[in-house]
Amino acid sequence: MSTKPSSLSATEAGPASSTSPAPLPPLRRRSRTTAVTTSSPCPPAGPAPTAKHPLTAPRGREAQYLRRADSLAAGGQIDKALAHLRKLVAMVPHSPHGYLRIATLLRRERRPDEALDALREAARCAPDSLAPHEALAETYLETGRWDAAVHEARLLLKLSPRSLFARDVLSAAYLQKGLLDRALSVTNEMIRLDPSDATNHFKRGVLLQQKGLVGAAVQAFSRVLDMDPDPEVAEESQAALEMLDGYQIRQILTLAVEEVPFRLRLLRDPCEAIAERGYLLSDEGLSALAQVGFDDLPQAPPGWRHYLYH
Repeated sequence: MSTKPSSLSATEAGPASSTSPAPLPPLRRRSRTTAVTTSSPCPPAGPAPTAKHPLTAPRGREAQYLRRADSLAAGGQIDKALAHLRKLVAMVPHSPHGYLRIATLLRRERRPDEALDALREAARCAPDSLAPHEALAETYLETGRWDAAVHEARLLLKLSPRSLFARDVLSAAYLQKGLLDRALSVTNEMIRLDPSDATNHFKRGVLLQQKGLVGAAVQAFSRVLDMDPDPEVAEESQAALEMLDGYQIRQILTLAVEEVPFRLRLLRDPCEAIAERGYLLSDEGLSALAQVGFDDLPQAPPGWRHYLYH
């Protein structure tokens, strides 16, 4: 799955849009451990075995089938690759590798329901392996099955209690279900486990923004920019800060027009004046506010737009 932060856009949602779920957040890469373990043999899922289709096959034969399927898929012959893999799982019904390959091709072909069936078989054959459960969780998210994604993520956490991928799934599913507090709690766990990942801090900023906690969101996005993030994460964070600063500055200037004492406090100590009213601007937002001509406010609409970020 793509790791672009733009799929969880802070600027699209606005300062507080908890009434509607945000776009699907990006997931981190799955576990580097891709080996599938079969702690116990998986019973066959069809007719009783026969001499023609025994339950077991030499490991070398299974590897040959997998290599041949990979070669067919690489050549664009997806249907032939799928047929080859189905022969494999007919011969070796307890082969999670075969089911995982089938699911990968079906997902590539945008046939998620069939892919889920294959992944469930893989998980049945290797219940203690991370790979089938991770792919299941990811596919449930892609197809909007939020409850199933939550269930699968919890299974993953039992298998791997420190799994960041499982927490990423949980946070994404909770966000889509509108459970912002749970999503934020899980994201905070991710930051605790991996404090150096700027994307986690970005996601925290978006969730805080969704909850209407503008000042806390400003702090989170500012923290992202201090961490030397990937260019796309930096761009999204900068755009979010500009939007949140503009949102607050409009309110600050409206108050300055309506309340002369507040305007005087702004002239003397803008940081203290806005803090008293619960506002928190980024450094660039404070610089933009400092350039506003307060003496002109009663005669003209707020002029902050002409001074922002130049």
